[in-house]
Amino acid sequence: MRTFRPLSCAFGATAFGLALLAGAASGAQEPQPDAADILFERPQLQALKLGDNLNYSYSFHSADEKIFGPSFDDKIALTIDKGDAPDKKRVDVELFSAERRRAAGPFDDISGNPLLSLVLEENLQRLASIFQSNPRYMKTAIRMALRNAKASPDQADGFDAAAPAWKVEVAPFVNDPNKARMHGLDTLTYRFRVSAAAPGEIYEIDIAARDPSGAVLFEETVRYAGKKP
Repeated sequence: MRTFRPLSCAFGATAFGLALLAGAASGAQEPQPDAADILFERPQLQALKLGDNLNYSYSFHSADEKIFGPSFDDKIALTIDKGDAPDKKRVDVELFSAERRRAAGPFDDISGNPLLSLVLEENLQRLASIFQSNPRYMKTAIRMALRNAKASPDQADGFDAAAPAWKVEVAPFVNDPNKARMHGLDTLTYRFRVSAAAPGEIYEIDIAARDPSGAVLFEETVRYAGKKP
């Protein structure tokens, strides 16, 4: 299995969010909100209480182990603790289990769900290892794709249907000048699904690339799997 350097809490929710938000306008009052608003600016942890535990399933599917690494299924758990300010939280992280466990967090005094940053960091480190490149290159491409992205209405299955749900979908590398060397991953599509009805608001992240026949080349999927008070 490929190895990746540990996640640093300094490169966590706040740092990643601010990096992606650079140059993005907020659209909180718009009927169709900006991607940056619903993903990075909303207080996604506000309704959670001390000791709440958010559980997420994680799966990685690889069509070529030699290029992308082996497929596996695992989990991510976030535990909510008290922050220094009433509107802030501390979040402890369990990123994967047993032999896959990686250092991540804790995230101090945040209001947004760090799951997004954890998954994007994992994805960036994996891509950087595959392409032997600087993860900043990929991060810049994602930021540019999200800069003008809009959210579209979504159906949050399993949650209160009365609460608005949104989906953000971008393909950052589709026109990348280096796409010929990307093993088909220039088709990577990043899909984020959020709803205020879901604890922590983010209930699914899917990052996938497919060949011309529709077969999956590379896919990372994270889904909300329950909250334990």
